[in-house]
Amino acid sequence: MFLNYFKFAWRNLLRHRHFTLLNVLGLSVGVAAALLLFMAVRYEFSFDNFHTNGDRIYRVVRKTVFRNGNEAFTPGYPLPMAAALRTDIPQFETIVPVFATLRPQVTVLGRTPNATRTATKFLEEREGFLAGPEFFQLFHFPFRIGTPAALARPNVVVLTESYARKYFGRIEQAVGQYLLINNKFPMQVVGVLADPPKNTSFPLNLVISYETKRRDFSGSFGVTSFDDWGASSSNDQLFVRLPLNFPVTQADGLLATFSRRHFDEGTNNDKKTHFLSPLADLHHDDRFNGFSPKISPVPRQRLWNMVAVGALILLMACINFVNIALALATKRTKEVGVRKVLGSQKSQLVTQFLIETVLMVVASIGIGAGLVYSALPLLGTLFGLPTDPALYFSPDLGLGLLSLLVGLTALAGLYPALVLSSFSPLVAFRNRVASEGGLSLRQGLIVAQFTAALVLLISTAVNLQQMDFLSRMDLGFAKEGIFYFGMDREYSPRNATLRNELLRIPGVSSVSFFSDLPSSGTKFQSNFAFTDMARDEDFPVSMKMADGDYCKTYGIRLVAGASYATNDTVPKFLVNETLLKKLNIQNPATVIGRKLRLGGSPPAEIVGVVNDFQTNSARDGGVQPMVILPDTHFFNGGSVQLRSTNLARTAEQIKAIYARVYPEVAFSGKFYDEELNTYYAADQQLGLLYRVFAGLTLFIACLGLFGLATFTAEQRTKEIGVRKVLGASISSIVALLSKDFLKLVLIAIVIASPIAYYAMNRWLQDFAHRIDISGWVFALSGLLAVGIALLTVSYQSIKAALMNPAKSLRSE
Repeated sequence: MFLNYFKFAWRNLLRHRHFTLLNVLGLSVGVAAALLLFMAVRYEFSFDNFHTNGDRIYRVVRKTVFRNGNEAFTPGYPLPMAAALRTDIPQFETIVPVFATLRPQVTVLGRTPNATRTATKFLEEREGFLAGPEFFQLFHFPFRIGTPAALARPNVVVLTESYARKYFGRIEQAVGQYLLINNKFPMQVVGVLADPPKNTSFPLNLVISYETKRRDFSGSFGVTSFDDWGASSSNDQLFVRLPLNFPVTQADGLLATFSRRHFDEGTNNDKKTHFLSPLADLHHDDRFNGFSPKISPVPRQRLWNMVAVGALILLMACINFVNIALALATKRTKEVGVRKVLGSQKSQLVTQFLIETVLMVVASIGIGAGLVYSALPLLGTLFGLPTDPALYFSPDLGLGLLSLLVGLTALAGLYPALVLSSFSPLVAFRNRVASEGGLSLRQGLIVAQFTAALVLLISTAVNLQQMDFLSRMDLGFAKEGIFYFGMDREYSPRNATLRNELLRIPGVSSVSFFSDLPSSGTKFQSNFAFTDMARDEDFPVSMKMADGDYCKTYGIRLVAGASYATNDTVPKFLVNETLLKKLNIQNPATVIGRKLRLGGSPPAEIVGVVNDFQTNSARDGGVQPMVILPDTHFFNGGSVQLRSTNLARTAEQIKAIYARVYPEVAFSGKFYDEELNTYYAADQQLGLLYRVFAGLTLFIACLGLFGLATFTAEQRTKEIGVRKVLGASISSIVALLSKDFLKLVLIAIVIASPIAYYAMNRWLQDFAHRIDISGWVFALSGLLAVGIALLTVSYQSIKAALMNPAKSLRSE
């Protein structure tokens, strides 16, 4: 019997192939878009979920409340805190310190720990990680060769399989060989890790023993004093495992007591409190930076928004299915009447129509999955995710697709099946199938579709405006023609030679060495005070270490005083206007000559005041109170101001000179404007996401509008014939049929505009510098939607208007 159902279903689908094609096309696009979003969300939620007892693993983080009420969060900790925790809170089962290096240089030495200038060199971006054996007792990262115990001694390193092949060709050849890290530490390879899963937050390709950090007296691996409670770095982080059934609230209480005991609040009255952040939040809590900029934290709210968009697109596709199926009902009324006269039960008719739906849904899911497989590169473009199909097309996806089949069949097919099967034979033979209430429901669904499409369309326009505004905004410094490169502090005595050689290149106007770029995510902060003040100010000051040509190279203007000399190493300060504003100092000239103290350092004189420039991204407040000082110990980068017409050739000359001056160091450089674009990569991806899915929702909404237009044209066939006989023109008939659809779009515009305004105004609140949302954005988006809607319904309207009246009047 079921075979007959399938035979009849197949024949009906072929008989109405145009409607079938519309249904399958709309549903396929909806399934593909939703699957792409859901797969991206599933991958993001899977981060760090493969560790045994992961629900008992936490990161120790700190909240600081300053005297002015501002809050700051950091995952960093002072190094002596680990030992103190073991003594003060023995309830913690395991305490594991780790350290992530910024940009380790790796020189492949071979079987002997001797550096050579001809050795192969690599500059690894955020791949260095320092950990001890206990790290692998807490986290599940299996060894292919060796054991975690080998990391108990200093100057040893463990590589992943991929990096062992990268450096030595085969993993078996790696163990026993030597790498030179940062041109200083010859380290022996003592093990090989299995390549970690892509969904890990830890950069484990190069794991150096944590004991190496304890023996590092030069500071290559961050703060080296394990007795200094006053300094910390966010690259140093602590993880703990709680005992079974040990409440995290109790652990937080113990940490609060610990904070009061060890962190003196009397100096500046800043309150420091430590608490536990679950391992599950490592990839989602954007208050704390991760270990690698390649894997930025993704807030859960953003992921749930993506789920909502995916569900909305699926719902819109189902609405289309319903609308087109009901439009098709006018062609199947006599079939229903005949079947009922011949004894078919309502349940049998429902089963017949549901099987037709199942066939179309199966085809749609198959085509949608194929589209997703072909569109996997979009995961990299839209979300910055890996595009390996094995990460997404896992065996459990089959169960998800089966659930999708059942859900879509019920959502898209049940209502049309019940409507079609409910016709009485008399009504069916008279071809009367629609009530005004039903038509109003379908019109409401079309309004909902266009409302969603318009919200995304308006959001796209606002996002593009904001990104354009940021690209044209005056940052307070020059960004064009700046080429910057990394440097190694070990070879700073050669910096003067490099400067002189670079200045000989035609087109190079200025050279500067520094700790970080004018606008960057790096945050060096300190408490501070004027020496004539009794206590520290109630807010911290950011610091940039730079030579005397920093302002010249970046076009930063001095509003009072002067910069220090190019090679000056005597402590002196440049401060920015924001610092003076926060201190209520009106005249910049009055601070020249005053002395400032940073933390516990000796005081130094302020020699100049610079104009405000963007010290962070526009999301992070843009301009922070800033001090610039000539501390060469922190110089790990350099920049060249170019005025050459051939920038690429000049960049190659810079690279060649760098290689001559620093033959031991791998070169890494790029143009600064490229780096600035990465600060807003997430917002640019959001804009691209808006554009793609606004287009998809408009496409799906237009398919639904086309279905409703078809339905309306079928219902008004005789009316159109009578109007033509009475002399109505084609244009008047087209206008008659189109105005109803235009009303639906206008209603959608009225509903969508305040929703889009509210959503985008909330998004813009995150920016210190933002645009005002203009009314023309709503007007232009509305006109675009109206134009697309009219183009969509014009085909059916014109087709109906051109129909021969004689044929129209015989339609019954």
